[in-house]
Amino acid sequence: MRIKLAFIIIILFSISSGANSANISYNNISIESSELKSGTDLSKTKVTLKNAVVKFEDGSIYTGPIKKNKFSGKGKLTLKDGTVYEGKFKSNKFIHKKNKKNRTLIKLNLKKGIKVDYQIKVQGLPKWYPADVVDGEFKISKKGELMASQDKKAASGAGSGSGSAC
Repeated sequence: MRIKLAFIIIILFSISSGANSANISYNNISIESSELKSGTDLSKTKVTLKNAVVKFEDGSIYTGPIKKNKFSGKGKLTLKDGTVYEGKFKSNKFIHKKNKKNRTLIKLNLKKGIKVDYQIKVQGLPKWYPADVVDGEFKISKKGELMASQDKKAASGAGSGSGSAC
């Protein structure tokens, strides 16, 4: 008898918690959360949700918190290709460091969707530069090479006295 009663309580809880879950569409994405009110207009309202499921147009799925319409907190992102990133999202960004020289920067946005950027650190320079991943290896991209060479020139020329002194 107790088992039947417990089973009925579980079923009722499941039904009632599912009934409170709202699903809204916004800029080609779908957001589902029990904390979300039906008909919420995200272009006019900044929502904070402890647990949301966001389905992007490309098939990627984010599960985790949203704070004032930004992905922030411990979450999980599954990209359309099946790659999973799990950890702390901060202000619509997630950084996955492969090692000290290579990282993946993921930008999530309720309006623009998802952008994945591969980045590499160049010896002697403090910034991260665009990279391509070829056969699993990070290699600086042509744009990254150009940016790094400009930064190297600026760093080496910073001490030369080409300007006039007052």
